[in-house]
Amino acid sequence: MSSHYKYPLIFTAFLLIAFCLIFFSYHLIHHVRLEYPNWQGESKDQNWEAVFTKNEDAPNEYSGKLYWIGDTIEIDNTYLESLIVKKDDEVLLSSDTEIPMHDYAGGTFSDGSAKEKSVSFLERLDEHELEGHDITIEVKWKQGNHYSASQLTLNEKTLFDEKQQ
Repeated sequence: MSSHYKYPLIFTAFLLIAFCLIFFSYHLIHHVRLEYPNWQGESKDQNWEAVFTKNEDAPNEYSGKLYWIGDTIEIDNTYLESLIVKKDDEVLLSSDTEIPMHDYAGGTFSDGSAKEKSVSFLERLDEHELEGHDITIEVKWKQGNHYSASQLTLNEKTLFDEKQQ
Protein backbone atom coordinates (compact mmCIF):
# COMPACT_ATOMS: atom_id res chain seq x y z
CA MET A 1 0.00 0.00 0.00
CA SER A 2 1.32 3.38 -0.90
CA SER A 3 2.26 5.57 2.06
CA HIS A 4 0.13 8.50 0.90
CA TYR A 5 -3.01 6.27 1.24
CA LYS A 6 -2.02 4.84 4.62
CA TYR A 7 -2.41 7.98 6.77
CA PRO A 8 -5.86 9.06 5.52
CA LEU A 9 -7.06 5.47 5.94
CA ILE A 10 -5.75 5.29 9.52
CA PHE A 11 -7.29 8.69 10.28
CA THR A 12 -10.67 7.60 8.85
CA ALA A 13 -10.57 4.36 10.83
CA PHE A 14 -9.74 6.31 13.99
CA LEU A 15 -12.69 8.67 13.39
CA LEU A 16 -15.03 5.74 12.78
CA ILE A 17 -13.92 4.00 15.98
CA ALA A 18 -14.23 7.25 17.97
CA PHE A 19 -17.73 7.84 16.60
CA CYS A 20 -18.79 4.28 17.48
CA LEU A 21 -17.41 4.61 21.01
CA ILE A 22 -19.23 7.90 21.58
CA PHE A 23 -22.47 6.57 20.08
CA PHE A 24 -22.55 3.36 22.13
CA SER A 25 -21.39 5.14 25.30
CA TYR A 26 -24.29 7.57 24.96
CA HIS A 27 -26.78 4.72 24.61
CA LEU A 28 -25.29 2.85 27.56
CA ILE A 29 -25.39 5.94 29.78
CA HIS A 30 -28.97 6.66 28.69
CA HIS A 31 -30.00 3.10 29.56
CA VAL A 32 -28.29 3.20 32.96
CA ARG A 33 -29.85 6.57 33.82
CA LEU A 34 -33.31 5.17 33.03
CA GLU A 35 -32.69 1.97 34.98
CA TYR A 36 -31.11 3.41 38.15
CA PRO A 37 -31.87 4.41 40.79
CA ASN A 38 -35.03 2.47 41.40
CA TRP A 39 -36.71 1.22 44.53
CA GLN A 40 -37.56 -2.46 44.99
CA GLY A 41 -39.00 -4.62 47.70
CA GLU A 42 -40.36 -8.11 48.19
CA SER A 43 -42.78 -9.35 50.83
CA LYS A 44 -41.52 -11.78 53.45
CA ASP A 45 -44.02 -14.40 52.28
CA GLN A 46 -42.52 -14.01 48.77
CA ASN A 47 -45.89 -13.47 47.13
CA TRP A 48 -45.52 -9.80 46.19
CA GLU A 49 -42.87 -7.58 44.67
CA ALA A 50 -43.08 -3.80 44.27
CA VAL A 51 -40.87 -1.60 42.12
CA PHE A 52 -40.64 2.14 41.51
CA THR A 53 -38.98 2.80 38.15
CA LYS A 54 -38.24 5.93 36.15
CA ASN A 55 -40.59 6.97 33.37
CA GLU A 56 -38.94 7.01 29.95
CA ASP A 57 -40.51 10.29 28.90
CA ALA A 58 -39.87 12.06 32.24
CA PRO A 59 -36.67 10.70 33.83
CA ASN A 60 -37.17 12.54 37.15
CA GLU A 61 -40.58 10.95 37.70
CA TYR A 62 -41.29 7.46 38.96
CA SER A 63 -44.18 5.03 38.71
CA GLY A 64 -44.94 2.10 40.97
CA LYS A 65 -45.75 -1.44 39.91
CA LEU A 66 -46.94 -4.29 42.09
CA TYR A 67 -46.26 -7.83 40.89
CA TRP A 68 -47.75 -11.12 42.06
CA ILE A 69 -44.77 -13.49 42.31
CA GLY A 70 -46.51 -16.16 44.36
CA ASP A 71 -48.07 -19.44 43.29
CA THR A 72 -49.44 -19.07 39.76
CA ILE A 73 -51.69 -22.12 40.15
CA GLU A 74 -53.99 -20.19 42.50
CA ILE A 75 -53.90 -16.94 40.52
CA ASP A 76 -57.54 -17.29 39.42
CA ASN A 77 -58.64 -17.20 43.08
CA THR A 78 -56.30 -14.37 44.14
CA TYR A 79 -57.67 -10.86 44.65
CA LEU A 80 -55.91 -7.70 45.77
CA GLU A 81 -58.22 -6.23 48.42
CA SER A 82 -56.27 -3.19 49.63
CA LEU A 83 -53.09 -1.34 48.69
CA ILE A 84 -51.55 1.24 51.03
CA VAL A 85 -48.34 3.08 50.13
CA LYS A 86 -46.57 5.08 52.85
CA LYS A 87 -43.65 7.48 52.77
CA ASP A 88 -42.25 7.55 56.30
CA ASP A 89 -45.58 7.82 58.20
CA GLU A 90 -47.47 9.74 55.50
CA VAL A 91 -50.01 7.78 53.45
CA LEU A 92 -49.46 8.45 49.74
CA LEU A 93 -52.08 6.00 48.51
CA SER A 94 -54.89 4.06 50.12
CA SER A 95 -56.93 1.97 47.72
CA ASP A 96 -59.62 -0.51 48.71
CA THR A 97 -60.57 -1.61 45.20
CA GLU A 98 -60.80 -5.37 44.74
CA ILE A 99 -58.57 -6.36 41.82
CA PRO A 100 -58.52 -9.87 40.32
CA MET A 101 -54.85 -10.74 39.95
CA HIS A 102 -55.43 -13.13 37.04
CA ASP A 103 -55.92 -9.99 34.91
CA TYR A 104 -52.48 -8.71 35.98
CA ALA A 105 -50.34 -11.84 35.79
CA GLY A 106 -49.25 -11.65 32.17
CA GLY A 107 -50.37 -13.93 29.38
CA THR A 108 -53.29 -13.19 27.07
CA PHE A 109 -57.03 -12.72 27.34
CA SER A 110 -59.39 -15.04 25.45
CA ASP A 111 -59.59 -12.48 22.61
CA GLY A 112 -55.79 -12.61 22.19
CA SER A 113 -54.97 -9.23 23.71
CA ALA A 114 -52.09 -9.05 26.18
CA LYS A 115 -52.69 -8.90 29.92
CA GLU A 116 -50.80 -6.52 32.15
CA LYS A 117 -47.99 -8.06 34.20
CA SER A 118 -48.43 -5.74 37.17
CA VAL A 119 -50.80 -3.41 38.98
CA SER A 120 -49.67 0.18 38.42
CA PHE A 121 -49.90 2.81 41.15
CA LEU A 122 -48.67 6.34 41.90
CA GLU A 123 -47.88 7.44 38.37
CA ARG A 124 -45.59 10.46 37.95
CA LEU A 125 -44.16 10.60 41.47
CA ASP A 126 -41.21 13.03 41.71
CA GLU A 127 -37.80 11.62 42.59
CA HIS A 128 -37.51 13.82 45.69
CA GLU A 129 -40.64 12.11 47.06
CA LEU A 130 -38.68 8.84 47.27
CA GLU A 131 -35.08 9.80 48.01
CA GLY A 132 -34.11 9.56 51.66
CA HIS A 133 -37.52 8.29 52.80
CA ASP A 134 -38.74 4.95 54.11
CA ILE A 135 -41.22 3.61 51.57
CA THR A 136 -43.49 0.81 52.77
CA ILE A 137 -46.35 -0.91 51.03
CA GLU A 138 -49.11 -2.84 52.76
CA VAL A 139 -51.04 -5.33 50.66
CA LYS A 140 -54.22 -7.03 51.83
CA TRP A 141 -55.30 -9.88 49.62
CA LYS A 142 -57.39 -12.99 49.54
CA GLN A 143 -57.04 -16.36 47.95
CA GLY A 144 -60.39 -18.11 47.90
CA ASN A 145 -61.80 -17.55 51.42
CA HIS A 146 -58.37 -17.07 53.05
CA TYR A 147 -57.45 -13.43 53.79
CA SER A 148 -53.80 -12.38 54.18
CA ALA A 149 -51.72 -9.26 54.59
CA SER A 150 -48.18 -8.60 53.42
CA GLN A 151 -45.82 -5.71 53.98
CA LEU A 152 -43.00 -4.64 51.69
CA THR A 153 -40.18 -2.24 52.47
CA LEU A 154 -38.62 -0.73 49.39
CA ASN A 155 -34.85 -0.30 49.13
CA GLU A 156 -33.06 2.02 46.74
CA LYS A 157 -31.11 0.11 44.14
CA THR A 158 -28.26 1.83 42.33
CA LEU A 159 -25.92 0.59 39.64
CA PHE A 160 -23.18 -0.48 42.04
CA ASP A 161 -25.01 -1.39 45.23
CA GLU A 162 -28.31 -1.51 47.04
CA LYS A 163 -28.82 1.16 49.66
CA GLN A 164 -30.87 0.05 52.62
CA GLN A 165 -33.37 2.70 53.64
